[in-house]
Amino acid sequence: MGSNSCPEGFGSGRRIMIVTLALFFALVSGGFWPGSGFAAGNVTISGSTMLFPLEQVWALAYMKSHPGTHISVASTGSGFGISNAANGNITVGASDAYLTKEFRQRYPNLVSIPIAFDDAQVIYNIPGLDKKTVLKFDGKVLARIYLGKIRFWDDRQIRSLNPDVRLPHTRIRVVHRADASGTSFVFTDYLNQTSPEWFNQVGRDMSPAWPTGSGYNGSDAVVAAVMSSPGSIGYVGLGWVMEYHLTTGALKNLDGHYVVGTVENIRAAGHAALNDPSFPDDFNRSIVWNIHGKNVYPDANFEFWMVNTNLDAETMKTVRNLVMWALTKGQASRYTVKSGFAPLPFRPLKPRLDKIINRLLPGNGFNERSPG
Repeated sequence: MGSNSCPEGFGSGRRIMIVTLALFFALVSGGFWPGSGFAAGNVTISGSTMLFPLEQVWALAYMKSHPGTHISVASTGSGFGISNAANGNITVGASDAYLTKEFRQRYPNLVSIPIAFDDAQVIYNIPGLDKKTVLKFDGKVLARIYLGKIRFWDDRQIRSLNPDVRLPHTRIRVVHRADASGTSFVFTDYLNQTSPEWFNQVGRDMSPAWPTGSGYNGSDAVVAAVMSSPGSIGYVGLGWVMEYHLTTGALKNLDGHYVVGTVENIRAAGHAALNDPSFPDDFNRSIVWNIHGKNVYPDANFEFWMVNTNLDAETMKTVRNLVMWALTKGQASRYTVKSGFAPLPFRPLKPRLDKIINRLLPGNGFNERSPG
């Protein structure tokens, strides 16, 4: 169960990207959307490797239209994004994981703001299998693979879910994240809710005690490992699947349907969650598994930006304008869908976002009476 970094030359351009942006943005009226204003400064966004592809596209769009403010975007893992935002080392932390009760107690100065939908997908490299073949997985079988109890691709438990697929007697090479990862949080959330074995032995975590397999730092390294290792299995977000044309599996959802992770099916999961009257206004609840619907992908999640409420006023203004852009113009399909994310439904979300930005950040640049 070693830890590995990304092989040299693979994905290095995606790990860290520094861009120059300007943040001059006229906001629409109503609710928390204040009048036009100008904010300039330095912003550092760091964290989720799953979210990184979208942040790159957003950054480039800003760079093209608004020169002036310096913004750095880094792919470091959700764990680092959360902790560094809380400690004041970065301006915005990016995370695939919501703020659980434990996180809220540990980091009371953080506020999480949903900015897109994404998912965790199972990827694999099986010799002799047509790349267009979509294997079916349920949580119990996936958990037993990641527990080291299913060791070969032609195991009867895998074949029982895929009776029409001829699977080779190839040893399964388990690949997982080694760093504190929101993608791991989302992936193990699915295992935790569908497999009693996983629930009792490992659980949901950003850094679980993996019983087997090889660990890699970052989604790019996971992709490289799976692509270069015959017999391997791993997990990444849809953005990485789209960029590298990866073979992915279909996961069994709550209603018994096997669903692949597409933008439409991720959106179906998110919209179903938001239509639940009991869904919390602060978004601090998993949308993995417990969502009904034929086309609902069962391992979907909100992507979050974490903001430290102790930021100075000028920086908070800059962050606010950036968040406003991400939640409005940034939701356009040319940014979200093309990057492998589902856009947020603005109208149903607006009242909840009002509460987050106005009430959870009193006295800061998010206050609706702030001049901008």
